[in-house]
Amino acid sequence: MPDQPVVNISVITPKPEHFAEFMELQLAQHHAVRGKVEGLIGGRLFRSREDRDVVLVTMFESEEAALRFARDERFTSHLARVRPLLERAVPGVYDVAYEVGSL
Repeated sequence: MPDQPVVNISVITPKPEHFAEFMELQLAQHHAVRGKVEGLIGGRLFRSREDRDVVLVTMFESEEAALRFARDERFTSHLARVRPLLERAVPGVYDVAYEVGSL
């Protein structure tokens, strides 16, 4: 049976005084790796209207592709830069249950 897509969802709460800095680093990371991550189907970054939390949704072709990027220096160095700016980050790995439309 072929690998199924895997979705990583993280609910991230930057420290209030670092929200803008976190967003700047996150957007820079997106631009730096866009189109360069093997096995990445796509992603979305949602920010709360209150500029308090963000939700990062990333879909990979397979669990292997997601794990490979989790070990990638481009990702681990980004985490090291943003971690001090965060109050908390709650990651999770999900399988697609159903799809309607496109996001």
